[in-house]
Amino acid sequence: MRRITLTICCLVVSCLHLNACRVAQVLSTQYSENIASAAYGTEANHPGMNDGNLETLATLPARNERNFIIRFAEVHPVRKIIIHNSNLFRFEMDYLNPETGEWETFHTVIQRRNIGDERAQPQFVFDRLNFQTKMIRVAVTRTVDDVIVNKIVAEPGDKIVDRRTTLVGQYYPHYRVMQPAIAQIREIEVYHLAQNK
Repeated sequence: MRRITLTICCLVVSCLHLNACRVAQVLSTQYSENIASAAYGTEANHPGMNDGNLETLATLPARNERNFIIRFAEVHPVRKIIIHNSNLFRFEMDYLNPETGEWETFHTVIQRRNIGDERAQPQFVFDRLNFQTKMIRVAVTRTVDDVIVNKIVAEPGDKIVDRRTTLVGQYYPHYRVMQPAIAQIREIEVYHLAQNK
Protein backbone atom coordinates (compact mmCIF):
# COMPACT_ATOMS: atom_id res chain seq x y z
CA MET A 1 0.00 0.00 0.00
CA ARG A 2 2.83 2.32 0.89
CA ARG A 3 4.55 1.53 -2.39
CA ILE A 4 1.41 2.34 -4.42
CA THR A 5 1.03 5.70 -2.65
CA LEU A 6 4.66 6.54 -3.32
CA THR A 7 4.30 5.59 -6.99
CA ILE A 8 1.19 7.77 -7.38
CA CYS A 9 2.97 10.71 -5.73
CA CYS A 10 5.96 10.30 -8.06
CA LEU A 11 3.67 10.20 -11.11
CA VAL A 12 1.85 13.36 -10.01
CA VAL A 13 5.12 15.21 -9.37
CA SER A 14 6.48 14.08 -12.76
CA CYS A 15 3.33 15.23 -14.58
CA LEU A 16 3.41 18.60 -12.86
CA HIS A 17 7.10 19.01 -13.65
CA LEU A 18 6.64 18.16 -17.34
CA ASN A 19 3.65 20.47 -17.71
CA ALA A 20 4.93 23.42 -15.64
CA CYS A 21 5.73 25.51 -18.72
CA ARG A 22 2.34 24.77 -20.26
CA VAL A 23 0.52 25.64 -16.99
CA ALA A 24 2.41 28.96 -16.76
CA GLN A 25 1.47 29.76 -20.35
CA VAL A 26 -2.19 28.99 -19.72
CA LEU A 27 -2.27 31.13 -16.56
CA SER A 28 -0.57 34.18 -18.14
CA THR A 29 -2.66 36.61 -20.16
CA GLN A 30 -1.65 36.99 -23.80
CA TYR A 31 -2.89 40.13 -25.56
CA SER A 32 -3.44 40.91 -29.21
CA GLU A 33 -1.62 43.52 -31.24
CA ASN A 34 -2.57 47.14 -30.48
CA ILE A 35 -5.92 47.45 -32.29
CA ALA A 36 -6.03 51.22 -31.69
CA SER A 37 -3.18 51.67 -34.17
CA ALA A 38 -3.97 53.51 -37.40
CA ALA A 39 -2.32 50.56 -39.20
CA TYR A 40 -5.40 48.47 -38.25
CA GLY A 41 -7.81 50.98 -39.77
CA THR A 42 -8.64 52.69 -36.46
CA GLU A 43 -9.46 56.39 -36.80
CA ALA A 44 -8.91 59.08 -34.16
CA ASN A 45 -10.17 62.66 -33.90
CA HIS A 46 -6.48 63.63 -33.74
CA PRO A 47 -3.99 61.51 -35.73
CA GLY A 48 -1.24 61.88 -33.11
CA MET A 49 -3.26 59.75 -30.70
CA ASN A 50 -2.81 56.45 -32.55
CA ASP A 51 0.17 56.93 -34.86
CA GLY A 52 2.44 54.66 -32.79
CA ASN A 53 4.86 57.49 -31.95
CA LEU A 54 5.11 58.58 -28.29
CA GLU A 55 6.88 61.79 -29.35
CA THR A 56 3.84 63.22 -31.16
CA LEU A 57 1.05 64.90 -29.21
CA ALA A 58 -2.67 64.67 -29.82
CA THR A 59 -4.21 67.97 -28.72
CA LEU A 60 -7.70 69.33 -28.22
CA PRO A 61 -8.54 73.05 -28.04
CA ALA A 62 -9.06 74.79 -24.69
CA ARG A 63 -12.82 74.29 -24.35
CA ASN A 64 -15.10 73.11 -21.57
CA GLU A 65 -15.83 69.93 -23.51
CA ARG A 66 -12.68 68.05 -24.57
CA ASN A 67 -13.11 64.50 -25.90
CA PHE A 68 -10.45 62.27 -27.46
CA ILE A 69 -12.23 59.63 -29.56
CA ILE A 70 -11.04 56.56 -31.45
CA ARG A 71 -13.21 54.55 -33.83
CA PHE A 72 -12.40 50.97 -34.84
CA ALA A 73 -13.22 49.64 -38.29
CA GLU A 74 -15.59 47.14 -36.63
CA VAL A 75 -16.82 46.14 -33.17
CA HIS A 76 -13.98 44.64 -31.11
CA PRO A 77 -13.75 43.07 -27.65
CA VAL A 78 -11.64 45.21 -25.29
CA ARG A 79 -9.62 43.78 -22.40
CA LYS A 80 -6.84 46.34 -21.80
CA ILE A 81 -6.24 50.05 -22.52
CA ILE A 82 -3.08 52.09 -21.98
CA ILE A 83 -3.09 55.90 -22.08
CA HIS A 84 0.30 57.58 -22.56
CA ASN A 85 -0.47 60.89 -20.90
CA SER A 86 0.86 64.39 -21.37
CA ASN A 87 -1.26 66.71 -19.20
CA LEU A 88 -4.54 64.99 -18.25
CA PHE A 89 -5.46 65.20 -14.57
CA ARG A 90 -9.11 64.11 -14.40
CA PHE A 91 -11.00 62.26 -17.09
CA GLU A 92 -13.58 59.57 -17.76
CA MET A 93 -13.08 56.51 -19.93
CA ASP A 94 -16.20 55.71 -21.95
CA TYR A 95 -17.14 53.18 -24.60
CA LEU A 96 -20.04 53.25 -27.04
CA ASN A 97 -22.35 50.35 -26.27
CA PRO A 98 -23.12 48.75 -29.67
CA GLU A 99 -26.48 47.43 -28.45
CA THR A 100 -27.88 50.67 -27.01
CA GLY A 101 -25.90 53.28 -28.94
CA GLU A 102 -25.19 55.03 -25.61
CA TRP A 103 -21.87 56.02 -24.06
CA GLU A 104 -21.06 54.07 -20.90
CA THR A 105 -18.35 55.07 -18.40
CA PHE A 106 -16.11 52.20 -17.31
CA HIS A 107 -13.54 54.20 -15.33
CA THR A 108 -13.19 57.67 -13.77
CA VAL A 109 -9.62 58.86 -13.25
CA ILE A 110 -8.10 61.32 -10.82
CA GLN A 111 -4.31 61.53 -11.12
CA ARG A 112 -2.20 60.34 -8.23
CA ARG A 113 -0.56 63.16 -6.26
CA ASN A 114 2.77 61.44 -5.55
CA ILE A 115 4.25 61.35 -9.05
CA GLY A 116 7.72 62.68 -8.24
CA ASP A 117 9.13 65.31 -10.58
CA GLU A 118 6.49 64.75 -13.27
CA ARG A 119 3.80 67.36 -13.92
CA ALA A 120 1.27 64.71 -14.88
CA GLN A 121 1.05 60.96 -14.37
CA PRO A 122 2.78 59.63 -17.51
CA GLN A 123 0.73 56.47 -17.99
CA PHE A 124 -2.64 55.01 -17.05
CA VAL A 125 -3.32 51.27 -17.48
CA PHE A 126 -6.85 49.86 -17.45
CA ASP A 127 -6.91 46.06 -17.53
CA ARG A 128 -9.38 43.31 -16.69
CA LEU A 129 -11.89 45.03 -18.95
CA ASN A 130 -14.58 43.00 -20.66
CA PHE A 131 -16.76 44.82 -23.16
CA GLN A 132 -17.23 45.12 -26.91
CA THR A 133 -17.33 48.42 -28.77
CA LYS A 134 -16.56 50.30 -31.95
CA MET A 135 -15.65 53.58 -30.22
CA ILE A 136 -13.74 54.67 -27.10
CA ARG A 137 -13.82 58.18 -25.65
CA VAL A 138 -11.51 59.93 -23.20
CA ALA A 139 -13.70 62.71 -21.76
CA VAL A 140 -11.34 65.26 -20.18
CA THR A 141 -12.63 67.21 -17.19
CA ARG A 142 -9.33 68.69 -15.93
CA THR A 143 -5.75 69.04 -17.10
CA VAL A 144 -2.77 70.08 -14.98
CA ASP A 145 -2.68 73.29 -17.05
CA ASP A 146 -6.28 74.38 -16.34
CA VAL A 147 -6.55 77.49 -14.15
CA ILE A 148 -9.20 78.18 -11.49
CA VAL A 149 -10.19 81.85 -11.11
CA ASN A 150 -12.59 83.66 -8.76
CA LYS A 151 -15.53 85.53 -10.29
CA ILE A 152 -18.23 87.54 -8.57
CA VAL A 153 -20.64 86.97 -11.46
CA ALA A 154 -20.60 83.83 -13.59
CA GLU A 155 -20.97 84.31 -17.32
CA PRO A 156 -22.77 82.03 -19.80
CA GLY A 157 -20.47 79.18 -20.79
CA ASP A 158 -18.37 79.33 -17.61
CA LYS A 159 -17.47 75.95 -16.12
CA ILE A 160 -18.23 76.52 -12.43
CA VAL A 161 -16.37 74.09 -10.18
CA ASP A 162 -17.46 75.59 -6.83
CA ARG A 163 -19.47 78.43 -5.28
CA ARG A 164 -18.21 79.98 -2.06
CA THR A 165 -19.43 82.66 0.29
CA THR A 166 -16.21 83.60 2.08
CA LEU A 167 -12.72 84.59 1.04
CA VAL A 168 -9.95 84.99 3.64
CA GLY A 169 -12.55 84.77 6.42
CA GLN A 170 -14.72 87.61 5.06
CA TYR A 171 -18.19 87.33 3.56
CA TYR A 172 -17.53 87.49 -0.17
CA PRO A 173 -19.85 85.43 -2.38
CA HIS A 174 -18.05 84.30 -5.52
CA TYR A 175 -17.75 81.51 -8.07
CA ARG A 176 -14.71 79.34 -8.70
CA VAL A 177 -14.53 79.04 -12.49
CA MET A 178 -12.22 76.81 -14.52
CA GLN A 179 -10.41 78.31 -17.49
CA PRO A 180 -9.58 75.26 -19.62
CA ALA A 181 -6.22 74.70 -21.31
CA ILE A 182 -5.27 72.57 -24.30
CA ALA A 183 -5.65 68.82 -23.49
CA GLN A 184 -2.82 66.54 -24.62
CA ILE A 185 -2.33 62.76 -25.00
CA ARG A 186 0.77 61.07 -26.42
CA GLU A 187 -0.79 57.75 -27.44
CA ILE A 188 -3.62 55.32 -26.73
CA GLU A 189 -3.28 51.54 -26.97
CA VAL A 190 -6.17 49.05 -26.95
CA TYR A 191 -5.93 45.26 -26.72
CA HIS A 192 -8.14 42.21 -26.67
CA LEU A 193 -7.08 38.66 -25.83
CA ALA A 194 -4.80 36.95 -28.33
CA GLN A 195 -6.35 34.19 -30.41
CA ASN A 196 -5.13 30.70 -29.56
CA LYS A 197 -3.16 29.14 -32.39
